Amino acid sequence: MKYLSLHSLIAVIALSTSQSSAWTTNTQISSLLSSSSTSKLQMGSKAASKWEKKKEWLEKRGMNTDTGLALASSGTVESGFCTVIGGGRIGSMLMEGGESLLLRRGDSIPEENEGTPILVATRNDSLNGIIDACPENRKKDLVFMQNGYLDDFLSSKGLLDNTQVLLFVSVTALGAEPIDGITSANPEGLTSAMGIHAEAFQSRLAALGLKCNVVSSEGYRPAMFEKLMYVSKFIIRYSAICFEIRLSYLFLQTNYFTI
Repeated sequence: MKYLSLHSLIAVIALSTSQSSAWTTNTQISSLLSSSSTSKLQMGSKAASKWEKKKEWLEKRGMNTDTGLALASSGTVESGFCTVIGGGRIGSMLMEGGESLLLRRGDSIPEENEGTPILVATRNDSLNGIIDACPENRKKDLVFMQNGYLDDFLSSKGLLDNTQVLLFVSVTALGAEPIDGITSANPEGLTSAMGIHAEAFQSRLAALGLKCNVVSSEGYRPAMFEKLMYVSKFIIRYSAICFEIRLSYLFLQTNYFTI
């Protein structure tokens, strides 16, 4: 019987170990390649699913699925068509309520579709530019939903008789479900609208499951002042809290450096 020398034995063990390592490494590489391919397939599937959802989102808002721009559209009062200016939380919510044309910053208000509402879902500081750029035949269709006392401003523009809305709806994020301003004292909801497009606006909110009261100009004014006082009180209280926090911070900072 022949015995391997110590050197030969070591060489055999080393060879076996290297072959085993090579096999393990190759197996790991194959596994990684397979995993990478699977990940790519999963990523591709997720990307496709995400794009389908985005296309659906764009189509619902009357926008081109290739460019993301608003599509030209036409409609009538009977069809519930309206133009929405502003694609933020409120504007996007209103788009869900029926046939719509979305206009963003820099888009022109079309002269067509006269007699259908133009819902202005922007901040107060954008109103001047929107009114000035609006075609004369469409100015009467502008619907104002901004907070605050707008009468003097609208009167200076010759639009005091335009539709105004007191909107008591909360939308916490873009695309989130709206929360209606319903309380135990006001089960009919707090949102109110007056003017020629008040009923059209009421119908649009109803399509979203939200409530709106159509009121006269005499009934609208007290509600407007009530909301103005509520908003003012909230802002004052919020500012006071921020001021108290700032004072506390300065007090702590002063004492820290004094000690």
